[in-house]
Formats: sequence, C-alpha cells, structure tokens
Amino acid sequence: TFRSVPRYTYMTCSSPNSMSFITAAAITSLINLFLLPRAFHSFVLPPVPASESSPNLHHEVHSHYEYSRATSTLTQLSERKQEGSGSGGSGSGAQHGLWRVQQIEHISDWTTTTNGDATIKTYPNPLSLKEHIPNSWFVKLNAAVAARVEIDALETIDDSCLLDDVLTDDGAPLDCDDGIRGEAFILAGPRRKIAFDPKQCKAAIVTCGGLCPGLNTVVREVIMCLRRQYGVTETYGVPSGYRGFQDPTTWRPMDEDDVSNLQNVGGSVLGSSRGGHDTDAIVDSLVEEKVNLLFVVGGDGTVRGAAKIAEEVKKRGLAIAVAVIPKTIDNDVPLLDRTFGFETAVEAAREAINVANVEADGFPFGLGVVKVMGRNSGFIAMHAALGSCVADCCLVPEVEFYLDGEGGIVDHIYERLIANNKAVIVVAEGAGQALMAEMGAAGEAVKDASGNVLLDDIGPWLCKQLKKRLDGRLEKESAYGDKLTLKYVDPSYMVRGIPPNTADNLYCTQLAHNAVHGAMAGMSSFLVGSINTRECYIPISLVANKRNVIDTSHQ
Repeated sequence: TFRSVPRYTYMTCSSPNSMSFITAAAITSLINLFLLPRAFHSFVLPPVPASESSPNLHHEVHSHYEYSRATSTLTQLSERKQEGSGSGGSGSGAQHGLWRVQQIEHISDWTTTTNGDATIKTYPNPLSLKEHIPNSWFVKLNAAVAARVEIDALETIDDSCLLDDVLTDDGAPLDCDDGIRGEAFILAGPRRKIAFDPKQCKAAIVTCGGLCPGLNTVVREVIMCLRRQYGVTETYGVPSGYRGFQDPTTWRPMDEDDVSNLQNVGGSVLGSSRGGHDTDAIVDSLVEEKVNLLFVVGGDGTVRGAAKIAEEVKKRGLAIAVAVIPKTIDNDVPLLDRTFGFETAVEAAREAINVANVEADGFPFGLGVVKVMGRNSGFIAMHAALGSCVADCCLVPEVEFYLDGEGGIVDHIYERLIANNKAVIVVAEGAGQALMAEMGAAGEAVKDASGNVLLDDIGPWLCKQLKKRLDGRLEKESAYGDKLTLKYVDPSYMVRGIPPNTADNLYCTQLAHNAVHGAMAGMSSFLVGSINTRECYIPISLVANKRNVIDTSHQ
C-alpha cells in the first residue's frame, strides 16, 4: 500500500519481516525515471526530423509576444489590490508590484516586420507536437523564482493590518502598506511557443577564458538539445574563444556524433583564449553566416563581451538571441547558487588537502600548505578546507591576515604543531596580496589579455615566511632538534583541467538545455543559472562587472 505525506512516500508491507518503509528518495527516483524531468528531454527524445518539425510549424502573428506579459501580471494584480484597499501611491508598477520580476529582453523588442510593424511570428514548440509530452513540461506564463528564501515575516503583513505598536529592526514604525517587495526572476524552461522556425535556425557556441570542468558537457548538451528537442540541424562550434569569430571558415560543424562522449573529457573541445573581442567584427560574422542563436560560455570577462554583443545586436535590430552559460570554478558570479565546475574543483582540492595532511602527519612538526585557485573569491579554499575536516587555517582574499604578533597565523600554526605535531594550511591564490606588497614582495603589476591583474605567488612566499619564523621555536621544543617539515602542494590547474563529477555533469546539462529553451523562445541578453535551486533567466546587466565574494559577516 503506497501512501503520500508532504515530504515522504512510504510503503507498508504485510510481512513483518519485510521492509517497513522507503523514503521519498528511492521511490521518487523511480517515479522521476518514468515521468522524465524537464531537464533531461534529450536523453529520451528521438531526433526531430525536418519533415516532422518545420513543415507543421504554422506561425502565428501577435502584436505583442506573449513573453512580455510574464513580468506584468503580478504587478497588475498588486495594483488592483492597492486600488481595492484604497492605498494610493505614485510610481511604476515595477516598484509597487508584489514582486519585482527582472525582465529578460526579447528579440521582438527591437525587430520589426517588412511593413515596420512591431510584430513577430511565433511557432509551436516541436516538443508540444509530441503526443507523450505533457503540458506540465512547459513553463507557465507567469512562473518566477524568488531571489530570497529567508524573508522578514513582517513583510507579508496584509494592508489591512493594525500594527501601530510594532517597530521594525531599526526602531521605525512598521508601514503595513509596504507589502512584499521581493526580487524575482523568470523561471527557466521550455515555452509552448518559440520565436524561431527550427528549419531556419543556425546556432553557434563559443567557449572563452580559462578552462573549467564541464565545458565539454555544456557544448555537448547545447548541441544535443538543439538537434533532438528542436530539430535544429545547423549547429557550429567557434574555436579559440572570441577570436574565432574573425574567420568563419574555421567554425566546426557539430552533430551528435561529434559530441557523443564529450561529457567524459576535460578541457574544451573548441579550445579557448583570453581577449580577442571585437564587437563589430563578431556581429558582422553572425550576420554574414546567418546565425540567429548564439551561446557564449565563459566567466566575468566573457560575460562583459556577451553584453556588448547583445547590445550591438539590439542596436542593429537583428533577430539574434544571445544566451550566456556562466563558467567559473571560483563560484564568483553574483546571485547564483553556484556555477558549474565549482563542485568538481572543490572535490579535487579536497584530495590535495588530504595528501598534504598525510604528508604532514608522517613527519615531526609536519606542515602541509595547499594553494588552490581563487583570485578574488575564496569559495574553493573555504569549501575544500571545511569539507576536509583537517585544515587548521584557511586564508582567503576576503579576509586580511598578518604573520606576527597576537592573533597572527605564525602563533596559531605554532600552537597547532605543538599540540598535534602537524598542521595544514589552505590558501587561495588571491589571499595575502596586500601583505606581500606591504612587505616588499610584490612584483610589477601586469595584466593578462582579459584585463585580470596577474597575482603574486602567495604559496612559496608563505612557506618561506613560516619556515623562517618557526624553525628556531620548534627546534627548542624538540628533544631531537627537529625543525619544521614543510610539504607544499599546488593543485591549481589540476582542479580545472579534469572531467566534471556527476553533480556538475547534471548541472551542466540543466544549464545548457535551459539556455537553449530561452534562446528558442526569443529571449536574449540573458544568462542561465540556479537561484534557490531553480534554474532562472537573469539579465546580463545584473551580473556584468560584479563579483560574488564570501560574506564574512555570516556564520
């Protein structure tokens, strides 16, 4: 007998020796296997032949594309609520709505028909033509995801409340008319209607910047989703980053056979580079090659470049969708729960920490120092150190530190060595840059092709400083005259040139598919990412030139 409760599905058995219950994880996995979650369509759907998809896609013409309504309905409901309660107020609906839904640009915003009318053709999604595809697979018109899970309970108070005696945290009287003002983002996923005829689509994908676990999986899944779910047959890979747009003859046609095993390969099959961005030349190439779907995979510099491309496309009035799948093992893209490749990098970094711990444990006064990536954000160092459960000190760019005196790391490491005969330090590559400059160890400021300042190498410098300060103190405490036994491990590039683990492979698949869904629906100038565990579409402008860092005020 199967029964359901809010968080568990369990099974009762007649035999007293049988299993009495099974938690939701097991049964739900079986159910999901047959119900096929939205993110995994390409694994089960056969390719959509051109004869099936394109001829049957009868277009419809709308004066305003349906997507533009997605961010207005909740605002209208709020306005009617305010009118009914007699609460006035000036300003736009976006300011007074129940939710501030971040709008995503749509190609219909700047494209026109030959008659100059602001209209656009729409087509039924090829998935909607499949008999076994339920309506629940398609994202509802007004579906959005709240930016915050934790809220102030008083923000939900109804307008009719009477709380004159209640004060807010800062001592001001509570205004019951405030209502919810939470930020929200458009939910990612397939739409029932799309803005492009798959028969007329030509897609290009490019990877830029540093390597990252999962790049090849993203390339694979963009190609697979375009071909299997939408029947798009012209799919190309642009080699060597942005510079590859300068010579379209080098673009690689890519089909399912070309990408079949990429999920098991590290690096990028397309290659990458830093710099080489020429906005006008890139858009000229897109127009010349009749590309109307562009997928860009990269970090902060790449996102800035994609924003320029999207703006130029809009300026020229072109029907080209620009979608970004953000990539950085540093996990430094704001708003997002995480970026792909991060979990794989943390896992690899933890293995290096375990090695350093074993080495430190094998010798008197053993000190293992592990340097990991993290230019401006120390998430890899922090997560790997906490996950290892053996690190005695974690140094990140967000927190300044000093060597000598009370509270300095030298005394702390000395105490750990005396107490445990070993210690382990994890340091992010961007940590201690100000301290090195202060002590005269900083080199000349040099930038790479992406505009990133090249960092001074904190790892060897830190090892040298610690050994110089600890050798004499430890020798006095040892009956055998032992000094510091230092083991330095630098897995920096080992954590990013490897294939993704299972969690990142899954995440890359979801991101790639949802980028395709958004682009096919006509959305542009957006990136896709997870917010509160749900994939969303985020305007590029919200994350370009911004960085996510560790919140040191939080536990």
